[in-house]
Formats: sequence, structure tokens, C-alpha cells
Amino acid sequence: MPLMPYLEIKKNFKPDILLLLLYITMAAIIIFRVNVHGSGYLSPDSEAYLGLAQNLKEGHGLYTMNANGTGRNYFSTWPVGYPVLIYLFSEISMLDVYWSSKVLNLIFLGCGFLMLRHLNRSYAFILASVYGAYTYMEVYSFTWSEAPFLLGILILACLTNQVWLNVKVNRSILLICLTCICLFLIRYIGAFSFGVPALLGLYFAFKHKYKLGIKLFLAAIVPALFAGAYLYNNYLQSGFTTGFDRLDGKTESPGNFVVMLLKGLINEFLIIREFRLQNQPDYLFYLTTVLQLLLLAFITMKLKRHYAFWQELRKRSFSLICVGIGVLYFLAVLVLRSVSHFDDLDYRLLSPLSFPVFIGIIYTVVTLPDNHKDVVQAKYAILALFLISLLLTVPKNFVVGQVQQLF
Repeated sequence: MPLMPYLEIKKNFKPDILLLLLYITMAAIIIFRVNVHGSGYLSPDSEAYLGLAQNLKEGHGLYTMNANGTGRNYFSTWPVGYPVLIYLFSEISMLDVYWSSKVLNLIFLGCGFLMLRHLNRSYAFILASVYGAYTYMEVYSFTWSEAPFLLGILILACLTNQVWLNVKVNRSILLICLTCICLFLIRYIGAFSFGVPALLGLYFAFKHKYKLGIKLFLAAIVPALFAGAYLYNNYLQSGFTTGFDRLDGKTESPGNFVVMLLKGLINEFLIIREFRLQNQPDYLFYLTTVLQLLLLAFITMKLKRHYAFWQELRKRSFSLICVGIGVLYFLAVLVLRSVSHFDDLDYRLLSPLSFPVFIGIIYTVVTLPDNHKDVVQAKYAILALFLISLLLTVPKNFVVGQVQQLF
């Protein structure tokens, strides 16, 4: 084979090889974490999801055993989407429900990688390195519905961008409608997604594109009607629309709520390691925080020499859509959490905010032309930041303990 075509083929496949290596590394680390973790990365919510999946396997339908073991209750505290997916994959793969949930999360992760490859093949491995952040490694290690939820948000952003760019509009609108339904079936907060086609429809109606606006409004109304019917069925089956009276619990004082919110937001954007008051002094946290700030300063300095970054971001519809979806989700969570006391505002609730925001911002960076060495260096500095985070998610105490046993 002549040298030049060989080099061209090698250059074209290098990004795919790096993307594949990154996926294999992340998958291996997640499996390792799951195997050495005391609980196998299960929480009470995880047990509920697995319980319904197992009940489906045993032919008991959408019912789970109640707390005292004397009967079964209709599964309505959470939507049925995630446990049904676990059940279906368990039936297909012949794995038990526990390992089905873990392998399914790796499949969701792989689908996210493929979506990012579709967006930007040359630097998909840098976009996908976002998954190496502490937050998302936790999400994909646990049996949590946030794993498919993040994928759904990414799909929603891509489809919305298709409509914005006037690409396969009718098909994209239909898929947006289905994606919104899926997001609701995975998490009740997924109803926030109905606002995406509704707001987009409002925009096009304002631009006098009424036919397109009506189609988008329908893509919001259909999921809303579906959600209403689903919640009404919950009420008929259990007496509550979402399993129990969510307004019954006392919420925090405004001051405590603000403190919780600020702590959650800070931790969400501390990519490498989160702050935990009970672990102080945490010298590794101090070191990684300084390192992140230095890398962010380096990236900012390199890009600023050649581009006005926020102007570049505004030029990219996909980036704006990602940020917009993240903000819309955040507003929905704030409203619900201010009136209902459920989980704290930590990485689990805030990951659907930070994930699309990170993807949107980094997409802008990786799509900048490689005309300047500074820009290329900034791109690889982003990769380095998330790879450091990924490596630090390896269970260090377990590894050190095993090494000490060898000596």
C-alpha cells in the first residue's frame, strides 16, 4: 500500500481508536468499582428498581412486596421505565437483574459515546472524556435511573438541533415527542423536557412559521397527555400520583436551602473531587482543586489569544441548546425541591444540569479550527482534566491495600 493513503487511513481512524480505548477504560473502571464496593453500588432506590425488575421476571407485574412482606403494592413512587429496561435486558441476556442493571449502564454509556462521535468524530474522545468526571462515574456505577436519563437528554439536544437546522424536521419532531415520553418514564422530573418542544414551537410561531410551531406544540402536548394519564393511573392504583404525598414533608429553611444549593453547584463543577465536610482536612481535594483551577486558567488563556469564547458558543446552535436544556432542567428541580423534601441537591439531582452544560461548552472548544497551536493545546488540556478525574475514581484504598498485601 502506498505510504500516503496508509497515513491518511491511520489519521482518520486514530480518533475512533482513542474513543474506543477511552470507553474500554471507563467500562473497566466501572466494573472494578462495582466489584470492590461494599454495597455493589446499590442504594434504596436501586433496590426498588431491582425489586420491580425481579417481580416482572416472576410474573407479578408492576407490583412490589410491601415493607412488612404481607402483600404487594403498585410501583408508583418511581416511574417504571428503568426497571422495565432492566427486566427486558435480563430476559434477553439471561443475566440476573443486578448484573443486567450494571451491563445496561455500560450500554447507555456506549450509546452516549456513539452520539458524541456523530457530533464530532475528530474530537469525540475529548467530548466523551466528560464522562470521566466524578459525578458521572458515580451515576454509571450505581443502579440509578440517571444513567439512561443523561443519554435521553443528549438525544433530546441532538434532535432539537436537527429541527433548528431544518434537517429531517418531521422525523426529528416525532423522535423528540418519543424522547420526552421516555424521559418521563425514566424519571418523573423528565416532564421538564415537554418544555423543550413547547418553547421551540413558541419561537417558530413568533417567527411566523406557524406550521412548524404547531407540530412542535403537538410534540409537547402528546407527552403531557401521556404523563397525565400515567399519573392518573398511579392515583387509581395507589391513591397517590407519585406513590406518596410529596408535599407532606417539611422543607428546609430558605437559608439552609441556599447553602445546600450552593454546595451542590460547587461540587458539580469541581470535576475531579467533591468537597465533603466530614473528610476535612482532605489534602487530595485541595490539590485537585488547585490543579483544576490551573488547567482552567491555562485553557482560558490559550483560547483567549485567538477567540472570544462566548461569542463562539453563541454561534453553535447545539451548544446553546445543551446549555438551555440544562438550565430548563435546573429550574424545574429548583421549583419542585423548594416545595417538596426529597433528595438533597447533590450530584445525583444536579448531573442533568452539569452534563449538557459541559457537553455544550466543550463542543464549542473542539469545533474550533486547529489553525493555532494554542487551540490544540487547550483541547488536550480539557482531555487531561477529565482523565485525571477518571483515574482518581479508581478505588485507591482497595488498590493500596492489595499492593501492601503483596509485600
